[in-house]
Amino acid sequence: MAPIVGTSKGIKRKAGGNGKKGKVFVEDKKDLLSLMSSITSSKDNIAEKKISKRKAILNEENQLITEGKKEKSKKTIEKEAALERAKTTLIEKQRLKKIKKSSSSAILDKNEPSIDIPKKKKVGFA
Repeated sequence: MAPIVGTSKGIKRKAGGNGKKGKVFVEDKKDLLSLMSSITSSKDNIAEKKISKRKAILNEENQLITEGKKEKSKKTIEKEAALERAKTTLIEKQRLKKIKKSSSSAILDKNEPSIDIPKKKKVGFA
């Protein structure tokens, strides 16, 4: 049999490299303690940096929010005014409907058809 000529992937290799780790050999207890303290201090510094960055971002966001509350743009002022006008017109329409409804029920009680309100047709089924 002839060998297979070239594959698309080539030679498969073990994933993750050769697996060797950098090892530190320590002879004295002092050396081990100093190594541990340097590792923990670097980790603590990294954690403190992350916390300080997060606090700075939160402070900036809070400042932007407070500044935004103080100064409203013309667009937001116009939108709020339009909303207020819409609310008042809606309330006025609802009030007129209530008045019309109450007046029409009072007229029907008297059995006097009015000129403004046409008599409703009734639909009956056999």
